Amino acid sequence: MTDQEFIQIQGGRPLSGSVCVQGSKNAILPMLAASLLPESGCSVIRNVPPLNDILVAFELMRHVGAQVDYFPGEKVVCVDATHLTRSDLPESLTCRLRASVLFIPPLLKRLGEVRLPSVGGCPLGSRNLNYHYRGFARLGATITSGDAFVISGEDFNGTSLYLDFPSHTGTENLMMAAGFSKGVSVIENAGADPEIYDFAKFLIKMGATIHGLGTRTLTVEGVTALNPIDYYAMNDRLDAGLFMMAAGIAGGKVSIIGVVPEDLRLLIEKMVQMGVEIRVNGHVLDVESPGRNLKPVNVLTCPYPGFATDFQPAIMALSCIADGQSYIRERIFDKRFSQVAELRKLGADIELVEDDGLAIVNGPTTFRGADTRPDNIRAASCILLAGLACPETTTIGNVYQIGRGHFDIENRFQQIGARVTRKTR
Repeated sequence: MTDQEFIQIQGGRPLSGSVCVQGSKNAILPMLAASLLPESGCSVIRNVPPLNDILVAFELMRHVGAQVDYFPGEKVVCVDATHLTRSDLPESLTCRLRASVLFIPPLLKRLGEVRLPSVGGCPLGSRNLNYHYRGFARLGATITSGDAFVISGEDFNGTSLYLDFPSHTGTENLMMAAGFSKGVSVIENAGADPEIYDFAKFLIKMGATIHGLGTRTLTVEGVTALNPIDYYAMNDRLDAGLFMMAAGIAGGKVSIIGVVPEDLRLLIEKMVQMGVEIRVNGHVLDVESPGRNLKPVNVLTCPYPGFATDFQPAIMALSCIADGQSYIRERIFDKRFSQVAELRKLGADIELVEDDGLAIVNGPTTFRGADTRPDNIRAASCILLAGLACPETTTIGNVYQIGRGHFDIENRFQQIGARVTRKTR
């Protein structure tokens, strides 16, 4: 993948057919980190798509000495961390992956020290890591900072832990660290997302003792060792949501296979409010939409089970074709409106009240073709959706971003009738 690649969308046609949901990146990344905890043996994780973030995680794991064998056709990875050799995480990799912080607990347990420079990912404003480090310190780690953070320690003891924000990675990090600390730890204001639940089940299968799954309070009893396991990761609700909203904005009828409807309850409710018909058939969603004359919507992002911030850019694209004003309030990240500048290139009329985290979308929009360069996964997904509703040609540069969250995106859209292609300039 080079910077010369771009995705081209020739929209204006309804979608039809079916598409399968990929494995969940946000569940798999902590599982990859935790696979370094067993002192011997090989862990197998299934349903692992070849996403850019996951491929970077493989590089990090190999850097510290793990043997990582990935079979992209089967979507299976085998990890043997018997012979870890180093605990420094290179900035050339961490700057591309915010989830690098998930490798702190296993390396701390196995090697007694971790050196971590800056971490990257999506540019979404202040995403403070201090509560990760404070949590490690309360469990017994020593934290020093200079050109890089150095986290070290050998004797860890359970304690009470509180997250200022119910963070995904914060909860997962503290679950791992508490799992090898002596005694009992209680994590309050923990994240309760489905991906955290699935990761906790992964740890429990390895031998961890965790109570309170799916709630804001987790109790973790420390154990002396964890075992390698074979685990099938959950499917990705964010990937499912992208295809749901694609059917909504382009019109037509699409069956989305491999969903947990309860994990998507609020998105389903909001789309139904807008006039999209969604039928639940077990683990299949049938989504049918006219692709026009939708109703405006009000959205407020909140931690799970609230409306997911990762769906906000995409539902903004969908609200562009609604008849009237939609109000979208972002309460998780302070820089998650970067897609607005790209949507405006396509003709969208959006007012920003950034001090209040508010975007007012004035619909309906008649999209026009444009060249765009979104700066993160979800912004790229947003522009892809807008392109599906645009009768002219839309291009998306910086395609690395969408590949961080959705694999083989052009072929998966082609199978439901979209004219989405990958090209080189």
